[in-house]
Amino acid sequence: MIEKPRWGLMDIILVYFGITAVGIIASLLPIKLDTNGLPYFMLAFTIQFLATVGFVYLFAIFFHKGQWRDLGVRKARPKAYFRYGILGGILLIIMVLVMGYVLKYVQPDLQPQYYEEMLRSATKLPDFLLVLLAGAVLAPVSEELLYRGMIYPFLRKHLGPTWGIILSGLIFGLAHWDLWRTVPLAIGGAALCYIYEKSGSIYVPMLAHGVWNGTMSMLIYLSLFMGAI
Repeated sequence: MIEKPRWGLMDIILVYFGITAVGIIASLLPIKLDTNGLPYFMLAFTIQFLATVGFVYLFAIFFHKGQWRDLGVRKARPKAYFRYGILGGILLIIMVLVMGYVLKYVQPDLQPQYYEEMLRSATKLPDFLLVLLAGAVLAPVSEELLYRGMIYPFLRKHLGPTWGIILSGLIFGLAHWDLWRTVPLAIGGAALCYIYEKSGSIYVPMLAHGVWNGTMSMLIYLSLFMGAI
């Protein structure tokens, strides 16, 4: 069961503002790292992860005297992890692959995302495992707490489950600042909302998101390995 949110629209706006502000401040720090290198990527990713989880906690729990369960942090039924977490993640992968081929046909010169660039530059296994950790663990945890744990229940409360899922998915797609990939990401975000709705636990969409990102990461890495043979 998804709890009625204690937070409001202003809390969500302030979370976004806080995450953005931390990113801007971090970019201004005199850190001598190659902006195209793995150390910079991991540092930036870690800062964004901590900022997202921290601000979600502050505005969704601390200021409103709530609990983690208000964000969906509760156990799900065991079968939900398999039915919606693992199988849901696999369906997301199939959807992304299909839409990826469509995007290649429509926009053959589409540039890879920053995360994919890091994957392709990670020629050593330890480097790949670090990028995989960021994409398959850190990103699902922080993004699910924000988009499914905090934003979706607010929209669900005011618009109902159907429109809440649609609008939350659209926000998720737009938040990646990638015009061509907005539609598949929005569909993926909406699917993760549906998974959260059916399971009632944020752990399940985290698992599906991790399966999605992790499998796509391994497919990219294996394609590089096969290409080198």
